Amino acid sequence: MIPAWLKARLDMMFSVDLRSLALFRVLLGSVLFVDLCRRTVDLRTFYTDVGVMPRDWLLAVNGLWRITVHTANGETWFVAALFAVEMLAALAIAIGWRTRTALVIAFLLNASLLNRNPMVLLGGDILLTCLLFWAIFLPVAARVSLDAALSSTPPPADNQHRSWASAGVLLQVMSVYFFSAILKSGADWHNGTAVYYALSIDGYATRLGQWLNGFPPLTTALTHWVYWLELLGPIVVFVPLFSRTLRFLVMAQLMVMHIGFIFCLELGPFPYISLTSLTTFAGGWIWNALGDWQARRNARRGPQGLRIFYDRDCGFCLKSVLILKQFLLLGRAEVAPAQDTPRAKKLLEDNYSWVIIDHDDRAHLKWPAFVILLRRSPLFAPFGWLVSGQWAVTPGNAVYDFVGRNRGGFGKASGALLPFHDRPFETGPVAQFVAGFALVVLGTWNFCTLHWLPEKLYAFLTPPLRATRLDQYWDMFAPFPSREDGWFVIAAQLRDGSELDLLHPERVGVRYDKPAHVSEEWPNIRWHKYLERIWSAQFANNRLHFGRYLCRDWNTTHSGEQQLDTFKIIYMLEKSVPYGETPKVEQNVLWRHGCFAVPKDGP
Repeated sequence: MIPAWLKARLDMMFSVDLRSLALFRVLLGSVLFVDLCRRTVDLRTFYTDVGVMPRDWLLAVNGLWRITVHTANGETWFVAALFAVEMLAALAIAIGWRTRTALVIAFLLNASLLNRNPMVLLGGDILLTCLLFWAIFLPVAARVSLDAALSSTPPPADNQHRSWASAGVLLQVMSVYFFSAILKSGADWHNGTAVYYALSIDGYATRLGQWLNGFPPLTTALTHWVYWLELLGPIVVFVPLFSRTLRFLVMAQLMVMHIGFIFCLELGPFPYISLTSLTTFAGGWIWNALGDWQARRNARRGPQGLRIFYDRDCGFCLKSVLILKQFLLLGRAEVAPAQDTPRAKKLLEDNYSWVIIDHDDRAHLKWPAFVILLRRSPLFAPFGWLVSGQWAVTPGNAVYDFVGRNRGGFGKASGALLPFHDRPFETGPVAQFVAGFALVVLGTWNFCTLHWLPEKLYAFLTPPLRATRLDQYWDMFAPFPSREDGWFVIAAQLRDGSELDLLHPERVGVRYDKPAHVSEEWPNIRWHKYLERIWSAQFANNRLHFGRYLCRDWNTTHSGEQQLDTFKIIYMLEKSVPYGETPKVEQNVLWRHGCFAVPKDGP
C-alpha cells in the first residue's frame, strides 16, 4: 500500500489527464496521417525496388535484424497497400475507433516503414514511433472518441491517470530534450554560437532563419536559452513542488521553441510531432478552467441545459446523438428517447425529426437542431455561426431527410462498423508490466547513447530496439551544428550532346552558382535528407542505385536523342565560417554514371 503523501507526489510527477491524452491522440493520428500523405509522393522512389533503394542493397547494408513487412515485396502496389492500411489506422487513432488495435497496427507498420529506407530517416520519425508505442498502453480513447461514445461500460470517471505507461510517455517526451542537451557538448553551445551555425546551414534555414542570422546578439541569446531549457526543463517538470506552474512554464517555452523551429528551419515533421508530445503535460487545471468558463457561458443563456431527443426505435439515431455529444464536447447535454417526453414525441411524429430543446426551452428540428449543437459546442461554435444562416437551412434539411429516408441502411452499416462494445479503456497488469519493463530498457538505452553504461549492454540492446525503431538517439545539432553545407549539381549530357542540370532541367545549361535559398531546392525534407546522406561516405555505395534511378526516371519519359546518356553528381561544399567572413566553395564529384554503359566503380 502506497502512503498517501507518496501517492500525491507520484501523481504530481507522473499522472496525465485523460482530456490531455484525448488531444494527444487526435494530434498523433493527424500528424501520422499527414506524414504518410507526404511520403506517398515519393512512394515509388524511396520504398520500391525500382527506386533508389532496392531490397537487395538494403538487406546488405541493414542486416537481417532490419527485415520488415515492407521488404516482403518490392512492387509499388504492395507498398501502396501497406501505406493505405497505415493511413486508415492513423485516421482510426485520430477519431478513436478501435483505438488500441489501430495503435498496434500503426506502430508495427511505422517501424517497418522506417527500416525500409534509413537514408530518408529523420529524428522526428523515431519520436513518432516511440509515441505510438507508449500510446498502446494508455487510455487515450477514454475521452472524445468513438470508443467512448459507444461504450456500454462508462469510461474512467477520474480524469487523472497514473501508471507505468503514463510515467513512460512523460519521461519519453522529456528524454528528447535532456539527452539532447547532454550530447550538445561542443564549444558552440557554451560560447553562444550554436544557433548562428545552425542557421548558417542553408539546406535547413528558411528565409526568416537566414534573416535572423544577421543579428549575432540574438542568436547568442537563443543559443543559451535553448541549451539551458533542454537541460533543466526536463528536471523541473518532475519536481513535485509548484508542479502546476512549473510544468506549464516549461511546456509553454518548449512549444515556443518548436514554433520557432517551424519558421526558421526546415525540419520536416519533427516540430509538429514534438508539439504533439508536449500536450501530455497539459494539466487538468487547464481543462477545468475551460469547463468552468463554458459552464458560466451556458448559465447566461438560461437555467435549462441542452436536451437531445431521438427516436427510440432507431439504433442508428442513438449512436449518432452519442457521437455528436462526444465530439462536440457537450458532456452536460441530456440524451433521451423522444417517446418519453410528450412535447418531444409530438414534434418527432409531426416532423419526422430529432428534437433539440435549448437553454431557453426552444425546440429545434432537422438541420437547425444540428446548428444549435454546433453553436453550443466550446470547440465548434465558430463553425456553427458560419452555417447558421438561412441559406444553409434548405440544403441542410435535404441532407437530413436523405439520412432519415435511408436510416435502415445506415443502421446496418453502423451495426457492423460501430457496434456498442465493452472494451476496457485502461490496460491490465500484464500490459503495465510490459510498459514498466520498456521504461527500464529504454531508459538504459538512452544512457548507453551517452556512453555512461558498458558498450556490451548497448550491443545487446541494439538488435531488438533497432528492429522496432525504438533505438532513439537525440543528437540534434550535437555535439555542435555541422560546419559542412552545400548544394547539388547533376551535370548531365543527353544523347544528342546537349547539357543540362538534372535537378533543374527547365534551365538552359548547367549552373554552379549558389541558389538564393538552398532550403527550397529540394522537393521535400526527405529528398534533402537522402541527398545529404549520398554526400556522406557511410552511404557512398548507394550512389550507383541513385544513378540507375536517375537514368530510369528520365529515359522512361524521353526517347531517341533526348534520352539521358551520362552525368556526374557534384556536391558544392561550402563550410560555415564565423560571422562576417566569406565562405569558400569546393566542387566534389561524387559519382560519374553512364546510362548505356557499365558504371565506373567510384567517382
